[in-house]
Amino acid sequence: MKLSCWILTTFILPALPALPARPWENDISSHEPGPFLKTLRPVHLSFEVNWDGKINSGNLNFLIGRKDQRYPHYHIFQIYGKSTGLARGVYPYDYSFTSFLNKDDLQPAMLVASETDRDEHRETSNWYRATLTSKEITTPHRKGKTPKTKKTTFSFKRAPVHDLASAFLYLRSLELKVGQETVMVLHPFSSPYLARIKVLRREVHRGLKCLRMDLRLQKIGATGKLLIYDKMKTTTMWMSDDRERLPVELRSEVFIGDVRAILVGKKYL
Repeated sequence: MKLSCWILTTFILPALPALPARPWENDISSHEPGPFLKTLRPVHLSFEVNWDGKINSGNLNFLIGRKDQRYPHYHIFQIYGKSTGLARGVYPYDYSFTSFLNKDDLQPAMLVASETDRDEHRETSNWYRATLTSKEITTPHRKGKTPKTKKTTFSFKRAPVHDLASAFLYLRSLELKVGQETVMVLHPFSSPYLARIKVLRREVHRGLKCLRMDLRLQKIGATGKLLIYDKMKTTTMWMSDDRERLPVELRSEVFIGDVRAILVGKKYL
């Protein structure tokens, strides 16, 4: 789940023209987000996570638009969960990601993430400014091991840089015609990625009218070159084909096999 800055400043090379866009930059979507997002009710979505559709392995929760009097200027989106059952014996994992999105445009302002597994605890903080800065602190559980801090920066000015929450909200707001592809830059944790989401077709899935979509990720390297992201081979997402556009199922072929997150509960806040 989870850059050196390659921008040369005008103070260093004042006479050189701007570098040409890399080919993938021309693919970035320019669609304006739909206005309906600001009228949707805050909601708590609960998902059951399983391996290969058979073995329950965890839970996943989305708290979308949770109100917090401490942060009146932000739209808060929280993702949290943990591994459970047999899977927890093999891979104990607890996580919580909180996105603070600007209320005016629902673009990310800050992300705070906490992850704990058998070996270590990781805290990630991202600040989404003109130049994105990220700090990741990893603390091993073993005595005698010292914490490690990783700091990175990333700059991309041709389009907004999304975190997971803002990318999901942006996607929900689009018209999403069959065959339409949306391309965006993601920086969900300490590294940037290029995401391509394509609407494959309309179909009934788990008893609901859905949009079936294909999601593919490539990592953006330090020089801007796209790299293979082999931790996630393919991902299919079913989103409800209605005004709310809620995720019904996410199915990924990842390095540990077929992992599915299935919507099992919806509660308005």
